[in-house]
Amino acid sequence: MSQIWAALCVAGFAGWVTSTIVFIFTAFTKDNEFLPRKALLWGIAIVMSFALWVVGLKMA
Repeated sequence: MSQIWAALCVAGFAGWVTSTIVFIFTAFTKDNEFLPRKALLWGIAIVMSFALWVVGLKMA
Protein backbone atom coordinates (compact mmCIF):
# COMPACT_ATOMS: atom_id res chain seq x y z
CA MET A 1 0.00 0.00 0.00
CA SER A 2 2.84 2.43 0.68
CA GLN A 3 4.07 2.01 -2.92
CA ILE A 4 0.85 3.62 -4.13
CA TRP A 5 1.34 6.53 -1.74
CA ALA A 6 4.98 6.84 -2.79
CA ALA A 7 3.91 7.00 -6.44
CA LEU A 8 1.30 9.64 -5.60
CA CYS A 9 3.98 11.56 -3.71
CA VAL A 10 6.23 11.61 -6.76
CA ALA A 11 3.31 12.56 -9.02
CA GLY A 12 2.32 15.35 -6.64
CA PHE A 13 5.84 16.77 -6.59
CA ALA A 14 6.15 16.61 -10.38
CA GLY A 15 2.74 18.26 -10.73
CA TRP A 16 3.65 20.96 -8.25
CA VAL A 17 6.89 21.86 -10.03
CA THR A 18 5.32 21.66 -13.49
CA SER A 19 2.27 23.72 -12.62
CA THR A 20 4.44 26.36 -10.95
CA ILE A 21 6.56 26.72 -14.08
CA VAL A 22 3.47 26.84 -16.29
CA PHE A 23 1.94 29.44 -13.94
CA ILE A 24 4.97 31.68 -14.31
CA PHE A 25 4.92 31.52 -18.10
CA THR A 26 1.15 31.79 -18.64
CA ALA A 27 -0.07 34.16 -15.92
CA PHE A 28 2.15 36.99 -17.11
CA THR A 29 2.49 38.45 -20.60
CA LYS A 30 5.69 39.76 -22.13
CA ASP A 31 4.55 43.26 -21.17
CA ASN A 32 4.37 42.18 -17.50
CA GLU A 33 0.58 42.21 -17.56
CA PHE A 34 -1.10 39.87 -15.09
CA LEU A 35 -3.81 37.53 -16.43
CA PRO A 36 -6.05 36.64 -13.46
CA ARG A 37 -8.12 33.86 -15.08
CA LYS A 38 -5.07 31.88 -16.17
CA ALA A 39 -3.41 32.59 -12.83
CA LEU A 40 -6.43 31.23 -10.95
CA LEU A 41 -6.49 28.04 -13.00
CA TRP A 42 -2.81 27.31 -12.51
CA GLY A 43 -2.88 28.53 -8.91
CA ILE A 44 -5.51 25.89 -8.12
CA ALA A 45 -3.34 23.28 -9.85
CA ILE A 46 -0.37 24.36 -7.71
CA VAL A 47 -2.33 24.06 -4.46
CA MET A 48 -3.88 20.71 -5.37
CA SER A 49 -0.61 19.11 -6.46
CA PHE A 50 1.20 20.50 -3.39
CA ALA A 51 -1.51 18.99 -1.17
CA LEU A 52 -1.15 15.64 -2.97
CA TRP A 53 2.60 15.76 -2.41
CA VAL A 54 2.24 16.50 1.31
CA VAL A 55 -0.39 13.78 1.80
CA GLY A 56 1.81 11.34 -0.12
CA LEU A 57 4.76 12.19 2.14
CA LYS A 58 2.66 11.68 5.24
CA MET A 59 1.14 8.38 4.13
CA ALA A 60 4.14 6.75 2.42
